[in-house]
Amino acid sequence: MPKKSPKDLERERARKIEEARMAARGRARQSLSKLQFLAGIFLILSAAFGIYLLATDNSLWILAVSHAYGLVAIAGIDLVFGILCLLMVRQVFLWSIAGALLGVLLQIGDIVTAPQYGMTIQYFAAYLFGLWAFDALLVAQVLVVFLGLFSRVHIRTLTGVGRYRTEFSASRRDFLKSMIAFAGVIAITAAFSYIGQIKQTLPTTTTSGLPAGAVANTSQVQPGSPAYFDYPTGYPNILMQKNDGSLIALSMLCTHVCCQLTYNPSGNQLYCQCHGSIFDENGNVVRGPAVISLPSVQFTVDANKNVFPQSVNGSSPCSQG
Repeated sequence: MPKKSPKDLERERARKIEEARMAARGRARQSLSKLQFLAGIFLILSAAFGIYLLATDNSLWILAVSHAYGLVAIAGIDLVFGILCLLMVRQVFLWSIAGALLGVLLQIGDIVTAPQYGMTIQYFAAYLFGLWAFDALLVAQVLVVFLGLFSRVHIRTLTGVGRYRTEFSASRRDFLKSMIAFAGVIAITAAFSYIGQIKQTLPTTTTSGLPAGAVANTSQVQPGSPAYFDYPTGYPNILMQKNDGSLIALSMLCTHVCCQLTYNPSGNQLYCQCHGSIFDENGNVVRGPAVISLPSVQFTVDANKNVFPQSVNGSSPCSQG
């Protein structure tokens, strides 16, 4: 057997190296396909959990319409990219990861908006993480982000260290562009929801002719016809006549998720449209999910029957409690 020349040995060595690289690239491509398929499943699950929240949690549509429309956008993006990932459209893989990352940031970011809806951040966080669909949606999106992190090593194998452009991916600049584009979609959706939202307001009780600090006159309060006032400023309350003829002032913020209550004159009760809680004329819970009674407002009445609020009595997850 003739001895191979150094040049032949070098060629053979180069051929084996190239074969090894091709084999590694084949395995990497196969692994990336599996990761994209899993990402598609998790994205569709995320969309399903988002749709479930939109269909079952009335507080989204009553208390935070902008968040509801934002969740509509997130669920729509997840559903579209989930389907494209399952169809193995390679170019959307990184875009899907960007969308999931933005979804995680937005969902977590919702927690810090609690004061906007009259809740403490701690209580709102406990409420959100107590919703199994919210937790499942968040987990699904986090898993997609982790799949994206795992894909980096396979992309390096396909393209060489430091280069990330493949049929599965895009450049870092494209990644940033995708994040900006998704943020724009969410921002535009939220803007339209604010514009189109009809803000829920209580009937107003006139305070003209009343002395400074007075919120109503007892002559304005009749059976089935209460008076409404803010105390402290920005916190709605109701002054109503009980069945025994006495007056009571109660907070109009449900102690479950601080949705604004509606007065029902037929039963002299307060009803929450978000989750169905009912409170009696004393502020006690008649039906949950609320478990805490409504805070009451202590007041004094002067000789002219003007009502002056003095303090809030009772605890509540709402900021005034």
